[in-house]
Amino acid sequence: MKLADYIRNIDKPREPTGNPLEAYAQRCGVTIGYMKVHVLYARKEPRFRLLRALARESEGRVSLMEVLQHFGVPETELSRPVATAA
Repeated sequence: MKLADYIRNIDKPREPTGNPLEAYAQRCGVTIGYMKVHVLYARKEPRFRLLRALARESEGRVSLMEVLQHFGVPETELSRPVATAA
């Protein structure tokens, strides 16, 4: 699932038990405002720690590859073989 779709799907401010997006943002270490502005619209380049948290805390709904693509990393870069140390 695309990260933006996931964020929009869990943004339920009228949920009686609390907004799931707020809980997700907290688990990722950011505020709900930061999530709605900077993450949803990819306005800032996040630290790698946040990229990993966005994937991990989605509980398998968004992969790290999908998070990286959301922030503009081309798919061709993601499919290149990993360099090995000599």
